[in-house]
Amino acid sequence: MCDLRRPTILSTKPHSIMIERLCKFAAAIAFVLISSTAVQAQTTIYPGNLPPTPAQSKAPSLEDYLASRLRAASEDQRSYVHEIVRLIEQGRLDKKLVLALERRSRGKNPVFPLPVFERTLRFEAARRHINVPTIQEIVARNGATAARSIQDSRYPR
Repeated sequence: MCDLRRPTILSTKPHSIMIERLCKFAAAIAFVLISSTAVQAQTTIYPGNLPPTPAQSKAPSLEDYLASRLRAASEDQRSYVHEIVRLIEQGRLDKKLVLALERRSRGKNPVFPLPVFERTLRFEAARRHINVPTIQEIVARNGATAARSIQDSRYPR
């Protein structure tokens, strides 16, 4: 057989050149086959779809996600987001629609996207014959915060 460690000495005979080339080709094929089985063994031992760790699996709920992305700061705004999530869970609103409108409202007003979200959601829900309450209607339902919201902050008492 051919010895790969010694330097190749090409003779003038054509069949010896063919044998040398064949040995090199066989060695290259053997190397590729051995390395591909090692890679295949690594992928079966360490699959890319391992179950997430407990820190990775703590994804925020839809309500927390919307409240943070829409920058709902007050309790009234958070109760509005809770009401929207409740409508999604009841099946009256589509989750994809709400998330799309959230992205759109962040594009329109990145500083405070909640008013844009509220207007566009009411418009899209009205097109689908769904009644979505406004933040003011939710505030009026809440007894404790309704008294505070009657006074306009632009005018001093």
